[in-house]
Amino acid sequence: MVSLFNALNISSNALTVNESAISVVSHNVANMNTEGYSKQRVNLATRNIAGAIGDNVYNQIRANGGVMIANVTRYNDAYLNSYYRDQLSALKQYEEELGSLQDLADLFNDLDGEGITGALESFYEAVNNLQEYPASSTARVNFIENAKTLTAALNAKDKQLQELGSKALGDGESLEALKNSKIYSQFEIFNDKLEELAEINKALAVTQTGTLEANNLLDKRDMVLNDIAEFVEINIEEKHNGSVDLYVGGIAMVKGSVVTGELELQTAKQYVEANPTEFPNGYPADWIVRDENGDPVLDANGQPKQREAAVISIVNNSSGNREMVVADANSVITSGALGGMLHSTDLNADGQNLGKAQETLNNISLAIANLFNDLNTRNGAYHINPNDSGELSDANKVDIFVSADGNGIGAGNISINSELLSDDGCWLLACAYFDDPTNNFDIHAVGNGQNAAAMLGTRNEKVGILDNMSIEDCYSSLLGKIAAGGSNGQALVDTQQDVVDSIYNQIKSNNSVDLNEELVDLVKYQTAYSAAAQVFNTCNSCLDVLMSLGG
Repeated sequence: MVSLFNALNISSNALTVNESAISVVSHNVANMNTEGYSKQRVNLATRNIAGAIGDNVYNQIRANGGVMIANVTRYNDAYLNSYYRDQLSALKQYEEELGSLQDLADLFNDLDGEGITGALESFYEAVNNLQEYPASSTARVNFIENAKTLTAALNAKDKQLQELGSKALGDGESLEALKNSKIYSQFEIFNDKLEELAEINKALAVTQTGTLEANNLLDKRDMVLNDIAEFVEINIEEKHNGSVDLYVGGIAMVKGSVVTGELELQTAKQYVEANPTEFPNGYPADWIVRDENGDPVLDANGQPKQREAAVISIVNNSSGNREMVVADANSVITSGALGGMLHSTDLNADGQNLGKAQETLNNISLAIANLFNDLNTRNGAYHINPNDSGELSDANKVDIFVSADGNGIGAGNISINSELLSDDGCWLLACAYFDDPTNNFDIHAVGNGQNAAAMLGTRNEKVGILDNMSIEDCYSSLLGKIAAGGSNGQALVDTQQDVVDSIYNQIKSNNSVDLNEELVDLVKYQTAYSAAAQVFNTCNSCLDVLMSLGG
């Protein structure tokens, strides 16, 4: 009788176990199209309800409990997941850099002689006309007007570059510009994802491992980690219960159910003002790029190069009191979408980018100013006397190009000397030149034209700060580099996308639901269920017989 009841219990338990196994199969099939779902398998084990005593067969039989579910396995490859996140971070960085390059290419789309290309061409045509007619007021005014057009084109392009940079990071000063920038919305989403991961860790800590609930939480955890990896490269340490500690550049951002590092975003000016001892001269004087020796890195004007317009800090608010973890984390965040946006103007970045375009335009502007100013003011150069158009004079030699704001000349501030724009100012253009004024100077040689000829010669002059290229060649090279940068950037994104897709497909192959496998399991568990039901019915019938005999 005892063995019969034991058999009844075993078969009843088998019904429950196989019913649960069928439920897992059903769960797999239901989620076969769910993004991020990892298939699950029931692992069965022998169930013992008591230890057998000695070699007594009857005791051993009574000790058998049938079958039980040991756990539910989740198909997942931790290495592939980690590799996928690393490559996904790189892809998002490349996509951001490509987007910046495409915006740059649109900005420098000088077609049909427009923009700086057309302005340079018209300017040198005016120089050529001035060389042919050095005494003509019309030629002189034409030169000045074309010079104004050229400086206006350079000013406009610099402004467009500034606006393009502001689109990603703000302008470095205005909080409103920062809040309207692309990076502002991104860092807030990143912080929300950290909170979401901490909540999942909290749930995993109180959930039994190897269960459907735990496995579903692990799927959700991996999807959140993938989302975070799109913003920045991450490292994780997984605990036995499936919760993870998350690090960015070695800095703990999430530990268990606690967010230990959140991102804060400031303008460069805010950051400098918040650290007066580190930046005693304020912004922008101290907000500069420094080399490995701590010395300022200078541009072609001898001016220090500026750092990023926005600063990301890492803070810990978990205790209710704001604790600064890393004040300037820009150097930590180099990958992912945040890294791609943060360093879009970085002059040390590989390839062509907005920062390099700005630097090249500044160098072109400085080269134009230096070449023409030197020729207009050099010893032996003469202009026509404004008070007597039949005589030459060097009494008031002036620069042709000046800085509009008094700082070093660059694309944003290059301007025409106001003296040339005044009444009779056009006569201050030095067109005549005498290599030895003491011997061969002719005060009436107003049509000499030698200095204008030298100005025309600058069209082919190779300039050191332009990598030994002429002005027009340097600008054409810039356009070519931007076009090539966009092409190379697209190729890099396409290649990286292939890598990410390949890893993703491997993960899908390992993790996704296979209907054929599920059908096999379904038949297997259904057969076992039917058999257990038959055993249960048989035991029940035997008990009925025994009960009737006893009655």
